[in-house]
Amino acid sequence: MKHWKEVCEEFVKETSFQYGDLEKEWYLKVDSSKKAPTYFRYKDEEIIKRIPLSKPEFPKESNSIWNVLNNRRSKRKFIDNPLTLHQLNLLLWGTQGITADMGDYQLRTTPSAGALYPIETYLFIQNVEGLKQGLYHLNVKDWELEYLKDEAVAEKAYFITDFQTTARNASVLFVWTAVLDRVLFKYNQRTYRYIYQDVGHVSQNLQLVGNSLNLGVCPIGHWYDKELHDYLEIDGRNHLSVLLAGVGNVRGEDWLEDRRP
Repeated sequence: MKHWKEVCEEFVKETSFQYGDLEKEWYLKVDSSKKAPTYFRYKDEEIIKRIPLSKPEFPKESNSIWNVLNNRRSKRKFIDNPLTLHQLNLLLWGTQGITADMGDYQLRTTPSAGALYPIETYLFIQNVEGLKQGLYHLNVKDWELEYLKDEAVAEKAYFITDFQTTARNASVLFVWTAVLDRVLFKYNQRTYRYIYQDVGHVSQNLQLVGNSLNLGVCPIGHWYDKELHDYLEIDGRNHLSVLLAGVGNVRGEDWLEDRRP
């Protein structure tokens, strides 16, 4: 078995380009018929319930972008106060909301390589007003939540993240996955870089929106891949997990106090 560092070095090498590697106007030869569907929607028989999400009403008095950037911190000392469904809607729209229809594709609140949007959003919902605990999926096209599993998920989140209290105590644990076939048909080996760039954009928007709402947000980069893939019922190869983040209310008195449990 190769050492992990050797594998990582090979990844960088095999996904790198240099001048002359690509034909001029290579993109004109891309076969779009091989592209996977942009939007993932569970069948009615696969879900418990659909929860419609309206276009969110934006706060009239919001922090300026400069204040939000200046005050952005990772906060994970969550308290037991639930999120509202409106707050969750704002968080979701800020990360995945459709903002323009370009005909054969749509633009969202975050950038994506080739506007292909491989990132899917799953939610371990633990403490949100009006929603039962369980596993949910965001249906971006229809803008609704698909309720997949009716069960308490706090301990599942705690185990999958190698016993991190951030995951167990969060009102919502965001789980982002990537569908490779949405990108592979066009970008080939570069796909494996782009999915992590894309989820980085999504994560940053979650942090900015969450901080502007005075919520605590903390990304999580450590989890058990196989156990998470099994729980989500995805294959971990063509559809795999790429990042997590916990969100919840914090006391908001001092960021150092809110930073860690």
